[in-house]
Amino acid sequence: MDLFSWVLQAAESALVVRERSSNTELFLIYVLVSFFIKRPQLLAAFFMSCLLFESSFFDVFSECHLYLMTFIIYSYVITCNQFNNKTKSACVIMCILCALFAYDAAFYGVNGYYGATETVIYNNIERLSVCCHILVIASVFNRRAIINNIRAFCGVIVRMSYRTVNFTVL
Repeated sequence: MDLFSWVLQAAESALVVRERSSNTELFLIYVLVSFFIKRPQLLAAFFMSCLLFESSFFDVFSECHLYLMTFIIYSYVITCNQFNNKTKSACVIMCILCALFAYDAAFYGVNGYYGATETVIYNNIERLSVCCHILVIASVFNRRAIINNIRAFCGVIVRMSYRTVNFTVL
């Protein structure tokens, strides 16, 4: 019986490890993006929005107020003149999503006007925010330039194979 309970506890601890937030992966991606584009505004906005929800200092604020603060943070990113129109429009989508989350938290959340009910937005809040962050990250890069650079690199390898006898591309 002890073996069975040990296996059950090991399985539960493995499930607890798997149920972590996607903030760490997004933070690492934002660090890489800010390193490559040399603009830390997106990293700072993501870090500040995570800090709002994770830090115990902001526990005095309601969830609606935290989403409104996140709205203010991303509205600042929109005003930065260093980003292209795609990134600014992705930040507008993020602001709209934050306003929608704030509305949902104010009217349907804990101590809300309509009582604590689980809406479709509440049930999918993490998926929606991750998709919006991926949209912001994807809007930073110029995909056509990346494809052209990969194509040029492959062309260099092919031209090298034409000039050498012992070099073959499989």
